[in-house]
Amino acid sequence: YPGARLVLRELATNPKYKEVKIAVASTSLEPSYSRACIDGLEIVEDVTMRDMISYAQIGRSGNLTSRKTSHFRLIHEQSGVPYNEMLFFDDCNWGDHVGDLQSAFGVFGVRTPNGLSLDDFHKGLKKFAAGEY
Repeated sequence: YPGARLVLRELATNPKYKEVKIAVASTSLEPSYSRACIDGLEIVEDVTMRDMISYAQIGRSGNLTSRKTSHFRLIHEQSGVPYNEMLFFDDCNWGDHVGDLQSAFGVFGVRTPNGLSLDDFHKGLKKFAAGEY
Protein backbone atom coordinates (compact mmCIF):
# COMPACT_ATOMS: atom_id res chain seq x y z
CA TYR A 1 0.00 0.00 0.00
CA PRO A 2 1.47 3.40 -0.93
CA GLY A 3 0.08 5.01 2.23
CA ALA A 4 1.94 2.58 4.45
CA ARG A 5 5.19 3.54 2.75
CA LEU A 6 4.41 7.23 3.36
CA VAL A 7 3.83 6.46 7.03
CA LEU A 8 7.15 4.64 7.24
CA ARG A 9 8.87 7.59 5.53
CA GLU A 10 7.40 9.93 8.12
CA LEU A 11 8.55 7.64 10.92
CA ALA A 12 12.04 7.50 9.38
CA THR A 13 12.47 11.22 8.80
CA ASN A 14 10.54 13.04 11.55
CA PRO A 15 12.70 13.42 14.68
CA LYS A 16 9.65 13.24 16.98
CA TYR A 17 9.38 9.52 16.16
CA LYS A 18 13.04 8.63 16.79
CA GLU A 19 12.19 6.61 19.93
CA VAL A 20 9.29 4.72 18.31
CA LYS A 21 9.76 0.97 18.04
CA ILE A 22 8.15 -0.67 15.03
CA ALA A 23 6.94 -4.25 15.11
CA VAL A 24 5.41 -6.47 12.45
CA ALA A 25 2.72 -9.01 13.30
CA SER A 26 1.75 -10.95 10.20
CA THR A 27 -0.24 -14.15 9.75
CA SER A 28 1.27 -14.60 6.29
CA LEU A 29 1.06 -18.07 4.81
CA GLU A 30 4.34 -17.29 2.99
CA PRO A 31 6.62 -15.91 5.72
CA SER A 32 9.82 -16.23 3.68
CA TYR A 33 8.28 -14.16 0.88
CA SER A 34 7.04 -11.60 3.42
CA ARG A 35 10.52 -11.31 4.93
CA ALA A 36 12.05 -10.88 1.45
CA CYS A 37 9.63 -8.03 0.75
CA ILE A 38 10.52 -6.38 4.06
CA ASP A 39 14.23 -6.76 3.30
CA GLY A 40 13.92 -5.25 -0.17
CA LEU A 41 11.52 -2.36 0.38
CA GLU A 42 13.49 0.90 0.52
CA ILE A 43 11.71 3.55 2.60
CA VAL A 44 14.20 6.38 2.21
CA GLU A 45 17.60 6.29 0.60
CA ASP A 46 19.71 3.50 2.14
CA VAL A 47 17.01 2.59 4.70
CA THR A 48 14.88 -0.49 4.14
CA MET A 49 11.79 -1.56 5.99
CA ARG A 50 13.94 -4.22 7.70
CA ASP A 51 16.19 -1.45 9.08
CA MET A 52 13.19 0.20 10.71
CA ILE A 53 11.68 -2.89 12.34
CA SER A 54 12.65 -3.70 15.90
CA TYR A 55 10.47 -6.83 16.26
CA ALA A 56 8.89 -9.14 13.71
CA GLN A 57 6.59 -12.12 14.19
CA ILE A 58 5.58 -13.46 10.80
CA GLY A 59 3.72 -16.64 9.92
CA ARG A 60 1.44 -19.24 11.45
CA SER A 61 3.79 -21.97 12.63
CA GLY A 62 5.52 -22.82 15.89
CA ASN A 63 4.20 -20.43 18.53
CA LEU A 64 2.37 -18.35 15.91
CA THR A 65 -1.25 -18.98 14.97
CA SER A 66 -3.83 -17.31 12.74
CA ARG A 67 -4.75 -15.13 15.75
CA LYS A 68 -2.47 -12.15 16.17
CA THR A 69 -2.66 -12.55 19.93
CA SER A 70 0.13 -15.13 19.53
CA HIS A 71 2.25 -12.62 17.61
CA PHE A 72 1.63 -9.81 20.11
CA ARG A 73 2.38 -12.04 23.09
CA LEU A 74 5.85 -12.70 21.65
CA ILE A 75 6.40 -9.05 20.67
CA HIS A 76 5.44 -8.02 24.22
CA GLU A 77 7.83 -10.60 25.72
CA GLN A 78 10.71 -9.54 23.45
CA SER A 79 10.19 -5.79 23.72
CA GLY A 80 8.95 -5.34 27.27
CA VAL A 81 6.50 -2.74 25.91
CA PRO A 82 3.24 -2.87 27.89
CA TYR A 83 0.25 -3.83 25.76
CA ASN A 84 -1.55 -0.59 26.59
CA GLU A 85 1.36 1.35 25.05
CA MET A 86 1.05 -0.43 21.72
CA LEU A 87 -0.72 1.05 18.70
CA PHE A 88 -1.73 -1.42 16.00
CA PHE A 89 -2.88 -0.73 12.42
CA ASP A 90 -4.50 -3.69 10.67
CA ASP A 91 -5.62 -4.08 7.06
CA CYS A 92 -7.28 -7.47 7.61
CA ASN A 93 -10.61 -7.86 5.81
CA TRP A 94 -11.56 -11.36 7.01
CA GLY A 95 -11.40 -10.98 10.78
CA ASP A 96 -11.25 -8.47 13.60
CA HIS A 97 -7.71 -8.66 14.94
CA VAL A 98 -8.14 -5.15 16.36
CA GLY A 99 -11.10 -6.20 18.51
CA ASP A 100 -9.41 -9.46 19.45
CA LEU A 101 -6.24 -7.72 20.66
CA GLN A 102 -8.21 -5.02 22.47
CA SER A 103 -10.24 -7.54 24.43
CA ALA A 104 -7.34 -9.95 25.07
CA PHE A 105 -4.57 -7.50 25.99
CA GLY A 106 -5.80 -3.90 25.81
CA VAL A 107 -3.84 -3.11 22.64
CA PHE A 108 -5.21 -0.02 20.88
CA GLY A 109 -5.90 -0.73 17.24
CA VAL A 110 -7.14 0.95 14.09
CA ARG A 111 -8.76 -1.03 11.30
CA THR A 112 -7.54 -0.01 7.84
CA PRO A 113 -9.37 -2.40 5.48
CA ASN A 114 -8.27 -0.43 2.41
CA GLY A 115 -4.66 -0.25 3.54
CA LEU A 116 -2.96 2.20 5.86
CA SER A 117 -3.03 5.83 4.78
CA LEU A 118 -1.19 8.79 6.21
CA ASP A 119 -4.57 10.15 7.35
CA ASP A 120 -5.37 6.84 9.15
CA PHE A 121 -1.98 7.06 10.85
CA HIS A 122 -2.47 10.60 12.13
CA LYS A 123 -6.05 9.92 13.26
CA GLY A 124 -4.88 6.76 15.05
CA LEU A 125 -2.11 8.65 16.83
CA LYS A 126 -4.55 11.35 17.91
CA LYS A 127 -7.09 8.84 19.27
CA PHE A 128 -4.36 6.83 20.98
CA ALA A 129 -2.98 9.96 22.68
CA ALA A 130 -6.48 10.94 23.80
CA GLY A 131 -7.17 7.45 25.15
CA GLU A 132 -10.13 6.96 22.79
CA TYR A 133 -10.01 3.17 22.69
